[in-house]
Amino acid sequence: MVNKGILMLEYLLNRYGLPFTAIIVVITLTLAFSTCGSAQEPATSQEPATGKESLNQYTLTEKTHDIGCIDDVLGMATTDDIIHRGRPPTGEELDKIQRCKLSVVRNTSAPTVQSLTIQTPIGSQPPTATPINKTATKTEDASSSTKPIAVSPSVNGTVTEKTHDIGCIDDVLGMDTTDDIVQEGRPPTGAELDKIQRCKLSMGGENNKPPKHETDKPAGSSQNRNVNQSSSTATSNVDEESHDIDCIRYILGTATVNEIIDGGRPATDQELNQITHCEISGIKSGYDQGDSEKENKPEYSPPSEQKNILPDWGFQPTNCEGDDKDDSGMPIGPQCNLVPIPPEPGVILGQLIGAKLPSPKYGVPSQACQSFQEESCNELQWEEVSDLMAGEFVQIRISRTNPNIMYAGTDSNDMTTYRSTDSGATWDLVHVTGHAAGLAISPIDPNIVLYTNLEAPVQLTSDGGNSWSPVVGSSPSDMNFNKPFTAISFSLTQPNIVYTAALRGSTRGGIWPPEPSDIYKSTDSGSTWVHVGTCETCSSIQTIVIDGTDSNVLWVASEGGLQQSEDGGQTWSGNVIPYLQEVAAQTWGNAMANMPKVIGLDIHPAKPDIILAATSEYGIFRSTDAGNTWSHSNSGLETSKLHQLHFSPSNPDVVYLSSHNGIYRSDDAGQSWTARNDGLEFKFLSPIAIHPEDENIVFAGTTSEIYTIHPEHKNNGMHDGQGLYKSVDGGIHWSRSDTGIVEAKTAQIGAHPILPFNTWVGGESGRGNFYSPDGGDSWLFSPSITSHYPMVYAFNYEFPTIIYTTGWLRTGELTASTDEGASWYTLTHKLENGLSARTRELGLRTEGGTDFHIHGVAVAPSDPNTVYVGSVHDTVYPNLTFNLHGAHIWKSSDGGQTFPEMSEGFPIETKTSINSIVVHPTNSEVAYAMTTLHETETAIGIYKTTNGAQSWFPVNEGLDPYTNDLQMDPINPDILYAATESGIYKTTNGAQSWSKYSTGIPKAPVIDMAIDPLNPLVLYAITAEDLYSTRDGAEHWYPSSFNIPLLQDLSKTLSAQERLLNELRLDRTKTGHSMYGGTFAQDRTLEIDATGRLIVVAVKTNRSDTVEENERKLYRAILTPLVDVEYQFSIGDHSGQALDITSKSNIYDLLFDSNTQEVKFTAAGPSGTESLTSVRIPSSLLSGGEYALECCVKVLVDGIEKPAVNTDKGITFQHVHIGRSEVIIKTQ
Repeated sequence: MVNKGILMLEYLLNRYGLPFTAIIVVITLTLAFSTCGSAQEPATSQEPATGKESLNQYTLTEKTHDIGCIDDVLGMATTDDIIHRGRPPTGEELDKIQRCKLSVVRNTSAPTVQSLTIQTPIGSQPPTATPINKTATKTEDASSSTKPIAVSPSVNGTVTEKTHDIGCIDDVLGMDTTDDIVQEGRPPTGAELDKIQRCKLSMGGENNKPPKHETDKPAGSSQNRNVNQSSSTATSNVDEESHDIDCIRYILGTATVNEIIDGGRPATDQELNQITHCEISGIKSGYDQGDSEKENKPEYSPPSEQKNILPDWGFQPTNCEGDDKDDSGMPIGPQCNLVPIPPEPGVILGQLIGAKLPSPKYGVPSQACQSFQEESCNELQWEEVSDLMAGEFVQIRISRTNPNIMYAGTDSNDMTTYRSTDSGATWDLVHVTGHAAGLAISPIDPNIVLYTNLEAPVQLTSDGGNSWSPVVGSSPSDMNFNKPFTAISFSLTQPNIVYTAALRGSTRGGIWPPEPSDIYKSTDSGSTWVHVGTCETCSSIQTIVIDGTDSNVLWVASEGGLQQSEDGGQTWSGNVIPYLQEVAAQTWGNAMANMPKVIGLDIHPAKPDIILAATSEYGIFRSTDAGNTWSHSNSGLETSKLHQLHFSPSNPDVVYLSSHNGIYRSDDAGQSWTARNDGLEFKFLSPIAIHPEDENIVFAGTTSEIYTIHPEHKNNGMHDGQGLYKSVDGGIHWSRSDTGIVEAKTAQIGAHPILPFNTWVGGESGRGNFYSPDGGDSWLFSPSITSHYPMVYAFNYEFPTIIYTTGWLRTGELTASTDEGASWYTLTHKLENGLSARTRELGLRTEGGTDFHIHGVAVAPSDPNTVYVGSVHDTVYPNLTFNLHGAHIWKSSDGGQTFPEMSEGFPIETKTSINSIVVHPTNSEVAYAMTTLHETETAIGIYKTTNGAQSWFPVNEGLDPYTNDLQMDPINPDILYAATESGIYKTTNGAQSWSKYSTGIPKAPVIDMAIDPLNPLVLYAITAEDLYSTRDGAEHWYPSSFNIPLLQDLSKTLSAQERLLNELRLDRTKTGHSMYGGTFAQDRTLEIDATGRLIVVAVKTNRSDTVEENERKLYRAILTPLVDVEYQFSIGDHSGQALDITSKSNIYDLLFDSNTQEVKFTAAGPSGTESLTSVRIPSSLLSGGEYALECCVKVLVDGIEKPAVNTDKGITFQHVHIGRSEVIIKTQ
């Protein structure tokens, strides 16, 4: 009777959310029945649960619930009322916060009491689970069990004619068992509840059961695993109460949905089968479209105890929910920024509140170069900077027959596939198409390699990477033409057989409802392919594993869970790890929506019954019976967010696993794990490759997202140490092994206007922004959608941590960061909201999403709240549709809170590009908008405003309107320089008139310019063929490319333009995303830092942009002596005082440790340059006061003591830059 009372309690709570007083009545009745029936109940070693203990099942405390979660659901006031003031929660409140429970476990030692078993909170590691013995639990009575009862957390314990279809239960359990439960009142076991889940009725009492299965296969055999058998399992009722209409519309189309829903046409069996997962009346525990509820399905017991899991390395919690994100999931404000990790007690973080440069002044002009070497001007001695390495690796593979041969695939359009022939010591870029996804090397021939692509057909080489050809997905007749291909795998025992998968929809996964994934098979090592089947619920497939004894048996790790096919990919089992749906059901109320994904998968080479699956949120699942049962296997793991895993071919009990938090190794086939991370500078890793003959040689590649399967798995922040790593001692020690793998297509460079050496770089189609604090000695990486096809970086002069970027990737058209690039949020929706009535009246804003192309952006130097933005009429890619046509100008006067369009006077219907915006240094009302031919159809020169964008007017008298760049003299803002297709032009009267100033530059387009901010007589310019300098305000120019490997003789001009230039005319019709075919490619690839001491340029290695050998490498020139910059840092609220530093270094990351009386900071600069630094420390910070500053100061730079003196500027010392250095100033 107690069982009935408790099950009724669960039913009332979960089904109807009864008030707490009603629950207490039920508990009281339960206790009464318990007393009456205690004589018949078996004795146990533990006292039966009391009423108080039962009541405690629903007591809310910090031990039972995540209080932060309750805050989010009920609000802080209600939470305080319940937790701190002791108010009992209502039934409705309990229902709402069900997902906030920490770990409520069934009481199995007292068989008369049952309590809810729920999943661990999202983000926590689930505890180890106990596999279920299916035979034992089939007829097991809950009242006599002494083992944990496996009950799905989403189901209720009551089974009546009102809650379930009795005929359906008869079919599943048999009539005798049904009578025992329904008529006699025996509580069903957990296994029985799972089996009859599909028999539940909807809230309205309608039957939602699928048709009866005709046959059941015997349990326990992997050869008899259930697969999709084409018989419909969906309800015959299709309406808004029984199905998710949006889900149906997505699958069947609007017309068909209208016929069924509005027209009353019965759905066909085929349609019902397609939309079975769109049902909303009951939660399917199999997440499939076939016989997933058969008795032989793999079962899983939810975990029985909570395991303590440490936070993910590098991840910090954010307060980003619901309305804080746009429809694509991108944050829309700084409230979603990463939360800084709190310092240790006694440590106070410094905040940069100001940086001051010397005032600009004109230097002594000169007409020609003043320094030569071998008849070449060497005023600028260029050197290549350190490699930019984002480390966006997706796959690494080692040849089984020749382990010296390796391939690596990257998530980039411009550096797709690399090859190594010396076991990873060096790498060559061998093919470029798009974003690689899967990679496979023939197990018998290292010359045969295949890789898949998210934006292009599957590629095959048969000659070791020297030539490649598309083999599937390349023809418009292919059903997956231009669709994302993901995983690919060879059969190890039948090496001519290969399988791959392609998403049928228009996305790369990560959406609901899931998109089908089509399966392709090749029987000739990838030369030809046939479509063999479709996994309707797989969505994006990350890993394919082919059975070692039967190549028709496939396992896939996917967004639709872990699935299997036994007929060569024709039909699929549905997810075989039920706990994944239980998690989704408990969290979202829907077992199919947002189900935790399976990313990594492998089968033991010697013991194929052992299978390991790595999930996106809930750790490792392990099976020892070929997938019939599963249990958690997370002993030793410090994170539940996992990526890829592999068994060692030479020692199969050794397994390597990648995760958010580094590499783990198992030496017992996945039963336990040990972290192996020494030497890994960055621990967010994905691909792993193990040497086929030595289990101790292993490679791992870093990444910042798992895009092909789980787009939301992005490791935001500012990361250091990304790349490809190698270990030769089983993962105990790691070192970089990625020489030759670099960001191949530098597209944009930005320099901070007030911080020295502070350089930003974006790759043409990369996955984030590169940032160097030391002028290119070292690089950090900021993962962000903002830099996929980046355009412009703009910086706030007053608040140095605020950055704006523009681009044209959806939702990333205009983005901002308030924490120096660690976090980014979109502002594109504010441009949409600010569009003018005239723009809409002219039909320039067409239907669809905010697919804008934004380019120019500038922050007024004199007003941090003033931001100008300009757009592009894009004609680059005819297969892409932009929803904003013409060119438009916006202005924000409130620091980006609003962006009204302010284009009055500018011809917004013109098909042009607002490439650059320049704002007056002391008057934010004066600005210039420069157009360009790049990425569009025409250019119309420069427009100016003198009233803060209230109106614009052209200023093109004497100017070639085909402009490429615009620079302003900071001392005299009426002086401007314009780079154009016919040379350089200068104005000295605020653009009222222009004159040509190109003496010394051959007749050719000038692509880009940079002006020295401290001596504006000095400018630099690039044509397609060479780099030039002037030291007299553009009166005279001379070549300054010493040490830059120019691609051809300076006398030979760009071939595409040569004929036109010879005829003294230019090509005004060439449009699109074309690059200049010389050493230098495009605008925004020549920049100068805030001090004028660092110049950076992107240099091409091949004239053609279409060959693999072409890369754009960064070169820099350093001018000495360096310039002093005055910094001011606030030190918490300590007496309101600031710490002042004057230095020739870039100073950042300052803190004061009151425990050790130390000031620490980073001093950065180009290697080999000399720095002089003075630090004025407020005496009030130090326990010894002024005396400590006078007598007892020690300065350490990278641990080495430096001589220091106390001057009127503070503690002063010198050191030579080696890139970034740690400085410690302490009292002895």
